[in-house]
Amino acid sequence: MGSVYYHRGRSSAVMTVLGLDRRDGRNLLVVAALMTVVMAFFIDAPIGVKLVAGGIMGLVSGVAFVVSTLVINRLKPDYW
Repeated sequence: MGSVYYHRGRSSAVMTVLGLDRRDGRNLLVVAALMTVVMAFFIDAPIGVKLVAGGIMGLVSGVAFVVSTLVINRLKPDYW
């Protein structure tokens, strides 16, 4: 149980190592999915290009969300 890869509930090992909560994972999926849909909707291109561009934008948004969440979690005050 002292291992880094010990699963608490349904959280993944990567999320546990990074120090992210289950709520952070849900928020990550919401941000990535929303950005994918928005990008795919507003691009004026064939459907294949829309899906690829939307997927790339979703990945970039997800990475930005994880980085900002990690920075906030590391730098926030103890009383917060």
